[in-house]
Amino acid sequence: MNISPPQSLIELSNIFPCPLYIVGGFVRNSILGLPNLDIDIVSALKVEEVEKLLKDSRFKIKIKSKTLGSALITLDSGEICEYTTLRRDFYPNNGQHMPEKVEFINDVREDAKRRDFTCNAIYYDIKNEKILDFYNGIEDINKKIIRAVETPKFVFSHDGLRILRLFRFQCELNFKIDKQTKEGALLYLNNLRDVSGERFIYEITQILHSPSKYPKFAKKHSYMLALRQFNKAKVWPIFGIDSPKIRFKMVKKVERKSKGFLIDVIDTVNPISISYYLNLILSDSFKMPNKMVEQYINILSGYYEALNHLQNKPYFFKYFDNFEEIYSLLIHKSKYLANKYQFFYKYIISHKLIVSTKDLKINGEDIKQHYPTVKSNRYKPILESLLSDVFDGQINNERDELIQAVEKKLKYL
Repeated sequence: MNISPPQSLIELSNIFPCPLYIVGGFVRNSILGLPNLDIDIVSALKVEEVEKLLKDSRFKIKIKSKTLGSALITLDSGEICEYTTLRRDFYPNNGQHMPEKVEFINDVREDAKRRDFTCNAIYYDIKNEKILDFYNGIEDINKKIIRAVETPKFVFSHDGLRILRLFRFQCELNFKIDKQTKEGALLYLNNLRDVSGERFIYEITQILHSPSKYPKFAKKHSYMLALRQFNKAKVWPIFGIDSPKIRFKMVKKVERKSKGFLIDVIDTVNPISISYYLNLILSDSFKMPNKMVEQYINILSGYYEALNHLQNKPYFFKYFDNFEEIYSLLIHKSKYLANKYQFFYKYIISHKLIVSTKDLKINGEDIKQHYPTVKSNRYKPILESLLSDVFDGQINNERDELIQAVEKKLKYL
């Protein structure tokens, strides 16, 4: 069993007056022979004590929370470790992920109780090169089993997020879930209501892309293990999706898994307005940033408008900027339509046609300057009409010619 911390982390441990442990994914992945993406370290020192200890060293520390005893420590190699003081957590009875109270302790065994699964509760004493495995996590790793520490009730009754993590680890590592652990997780599904929309979509995204995280282990469609279970448990309405089950088809075909997932949601729910429904899910339920929401809506609206055979000119006025990603979805639904729109897309590029009012040689300020009596709410339709004429070759995209053409537009717009 080869657990090899970075040399700078070994040097960091030598500064500590007490044992410094690595715990979690680093130890688990080292046992499995997988790449280590994160380093979580713990000791009995409070973050204020660590800050003082490292004051004149080459290691940098940024305290995240004195209450929770968490900080980020940057090694001189550039790697960032998540540091936490050994502690005991106390949770409210509503399933939320964040403890309402913590107690700092010196007992590693007691700290292990707050971990989720046995494979993530193995500690490595860096200085003494010693493994502490209180829950037979190494045995479970060798058997490729995910099992709750203590009891499933102890793990899931106060933390809905751990249910999502359970299925994510199953998909990423291609492990089996211990029967009692799975039954316990399903017993506390209501705790998913306390998981934020942002964290839910993060976990779902990680699940959808699980085959690419550890290609050595994962199967091609490993994410379906979790999606089928979520269907069976009918969890989707908890997160604002208007169906207890989703018919998964596109997610298995496309490379952009999150967009394939949303297509399957839309095809299942069949909303009256796709853009409105996507905004409802992505903004209100998942709390995505506005720019990301706008991009998702444009890409998926472009996908569906292509299926509805929207004419080329209005189509590319709306979807030109995101067409390559739309094409990557559309090709799996209709090769004919995908290639039809792609032909016109390439034509636009090769002939250097403009498809946006931003590319016109005039803007609203030019209209205001030359036609001061025109109300500002008319600028947009005027510019869009000019764009259409330029695209059709009726006028040239030249400033003077466009300004003169505005006067003709004023009769109709």
